Amino acid sequence: MRVQRFLASAWATVHGPHDPRQLWIRALEGRFAGLAASPGPRAVDWSALAAAAADLPARIGAVRAVDPLVEPSPTVGFAAGKDGDRQAAVRAVQHAVAVGRTVDCPLVVLDLGVVPVVGEIEQEDLGDPQCQWPRERVDALLARRKVGRNTAVDRVCRELFGLVRAFPDLAFCLTQGRSLRSVVDATVLRDVYEDLAHQRLFFWHDAGLAARRQQVGLEAQGEWLEEFGNRLRGMTLGDAGPDGLYLPPGAGGVDYGMLAGYAPKSGPPLPVVVELDVAVPASELPGVHSCLDKHGL
Repeated sequence: MRVQRFLASAWATVHGPHDPRQLWIRALEGRFAGLAASPGPRAVDWSALAAAAADLPARIGAVRAVDPLVEPSPTVGFAAGKDGDRQAAVRAVQHAVAVGRTVDCPLVVLDLGVVPVVGEIEQEDLGDPQCQWPRERVDALLARRKVGRNTAVDRVCRELFGLVRAFPDLAFCLTQGRSLRSVVDATVLRDVYEDLAHQRLFFWHDAGLAARRQQVGLEAQGEWLEEFGNRLRGMTLGDAGPDGLYLPPGAGGVDYGMLAGYAPKSGPPLPVVVELDVAVPASELPGVHSCLDKHGL
């Protein structure tokens, strides 16, 4: 399999050295090709990080516009009902684009936010280990989501069209979200790609989120790749289970053997990003590599 393994910056900047050059060296010594950028608990000077990598065989593999380690805003997103909330989501993407230009990475990963619903929501974060997901609770929230689904897709398509036209040199990848009422499910992605068929929109597979959705009774993990594998530009490889999201690979329900079947056998390597909850200790990294090596990822 042809893949290139990167370490997510949120975890790396918490557990690694503050000095930018030493952070790159730590990633390289840890058997990663570089880092993947995203918002996180520690601020990053991306200009300094880019300069520190000038003579090192390391790079940024992808830029994620939204922090995947935290529950998404209940209002801000591409499908938000208020124009100001949609514009806040667009500004987050524009910031990710600026980071990408700074670190010379043209691949930006987008979480499209959530479908607005009427009334209060008790639970929605698939990554919260305190949340229980009996079938009746899942079905009830999905029924509320269904009411606003088509309007949300229309808003998303308008915002995406504007972004793709504004930044024609970038590759925007759509990915899963951690809310049960995330805009993105398999049917919505199909509709978005059909509506924007002539735009440069790709797919980024978040393996942990896909596994967690399957665990609560939604799409099978393989459905995403079977449906959108022809658009695949990368993967996030944190694991998932009732204990939470972004566990070390091998500690949850992700089917790595299935994922390996979608990695290219020739051509440019596929970027795969190890995304870990910041509570995961550095001592887990050897086991992470062992699991991914076993499956050729």
